[in-house]
This record gives sequence, C-alpha cells and structure tokens, in this order.
Amino acid sequence: MKEAGFRGVCQIGRRLVVRVLLAGVVWAGLMWTPSRGQSQATEDLGGCTLKDHVYHCDGAVFQKALAAATTVRIETHNADGVARSQLGDLVSKKLGKTIVAPGAPADLSFLMMPVDDQGVINDSPGGANLGTLRIYTVTPDGSRGHLLWAETFSGDTYMPWPAVVHGLILQFQERFKIK
Repeated sequence: MKEAGFRGVCQIGRRLVVRVLLAGVVWAGLMWTPSRGQSQATEDLGGCTLKDHVYHCDGAVFQKALAAATTVRIETHNADGVARSQLGDLVSKKLGKTIVAPGAPADLSFLMMPVDDQGVINDSPGGANLGTLRIYTVTPDGSRGHLLWAETFSGDTYMPWPAVVHGLILQFQERFKIK
C-alpha cells in the first residue's frame, strides 16, 4: 500500500515539473521580443492550417522555406540543455544552417517544448502527445511569423524528456529523409 502511495506522489511530482517547465516556455515566448528582423527571407509563406485541434502542414512549403533559409533561431526552455543541444546538432550539423544568438536576425525559428495533454483522453495506439517541434518564419521585427511545420511525438506518458527530445528529432529526420 505504501508503494502505491509513493508512485502516486511521484506521478504528481512529474506532472508538476512538466507544467512548471511548460509555463516557463510559454512565459519566455511571450516575454522574449528581439529587436532585429529577418536576415534574408523576403516572403512569409505559411504552410500549416489548424483543423479539429490538429495542425495540417504542407511539406513542400516547409521544404522550400528550409532550403532558402541560412540562419535559424533555436527556442527551448532556458533550463532545457538537452533539447537545446540536440536541436542545435540537428540545425547545424544535419541541416547545415547557422544558429544565431537570441536577438539576432534569423530566417526561421525552431521551437521545441513539451506538450501537456493533461485531462485529454487518448486511446490512440501511439500514446499521449509528449513533445512538439514547431518551425516558424521570423517577421521583420524578429517575432515568430507563420507556422511552417509542426511535428508531434507521442509515447508512454512516463517517458523522460530527454527520450522524448531524441525521439522527436529522429521522427522529424525520418519524415524528411535527413541523414
């Protein structure tokens, strides 16, 4: 009986940590307003539409924007070194893009964050949505523009965040045949 109580406390603790991290990511996204604009992209093509709470994105539009981009801004929670490191490797080593410092002009913005599906019944075979990689254009004033791509990773709700980050990046690479 004591073991079941301990598991319940651990599960509540994990949920609390995820919610605090998500709140921090949202707060940082709202508070962060770079002063510079886009470096080279001249048109802002949106590739995603929202239908029934699910983003449907046009891979061709995304790939065209990705091919034209030379600079990328990476956005994760400040304390999320795992996501920042793996996302940095993807952007610089696999995609060959230059990662810019916060506030510097960028063509695209890669945002990685956990997904909180708390309270949502999910009976799909893939499990619950755990993390998302969103790729946006960047407006001339430096804020996020149109959503070009949304990749969501699903799995066991007890999966640790570093495993979610790794799975999300592998899934994205597989979808676009990135080696």
